[in-house]
Amino acid sequence: MNQRSVPKSKILKVALDLFSSNGYSGTKMSEIARDVGISVGAFYLRFKSKQELCLELIKDQTKDFKELTKNLSTKDPLKALNTYITLNLNYAFQKRQLLSIFIREHKLPFIQSLKRDFFKTQHKIIRDILIAGVKKGVFSSMNCKDTASMIFASIRGAILLKLVFRVGNVRDMSKSLFNLITNGIRRGVS
Repeated sequence: MNQRSVPKSKILKVALDLFSSNGYSGTKMSEIARDVGISVGAFYLRFKSKQELCLELIKDQTKDFKELTKNLSTKDPLKALNTYITLNLNYAFQKRQLLSIFIREHKLPFIQSLKRDFFKTQHKIIRDILIAGVKKGVFSSMNCKDTASMIFASIRGAILLKLVFRVGNVRDMSKSLFNLITNGIRRGVS
């Protein structure tokens, strides 16, 4: 098969399947090339290294999530926070293969900066929602930076709970997490 005729999406799908089942470290480029149906040489013309392929896979798998979360409106902070939590949980379960790679290969040096950037971006989104909520009197006065970190950690904890222990369903978890968080920060709720 001509390497140019193989869609990038097919290569990324095969890589995702193999990385999530065998791990990044346990997957060889030759296995990916074989499963895609092209020669190893042709494969290396497309991706110079396994690291380059993995970074492209991460970029491909996360691009729409970044767009969805960065465009949340803070006009209604409660709605924005609920939407943010729901988007995170739904997206995580849709992309569980990618998350399994991150869990299994959490020490890969080349993804550390991606993880830091992801945290900073997502932390800012949560913090902006909280600041808007405090300014509008919807949320109690708080340390928005620390609270954003705790909300981020709570969402990640819920995701791990579902992925590792297969507990709960996404809709109920999202609603419960939203209620847990907002009952603690919403003004006038006791």
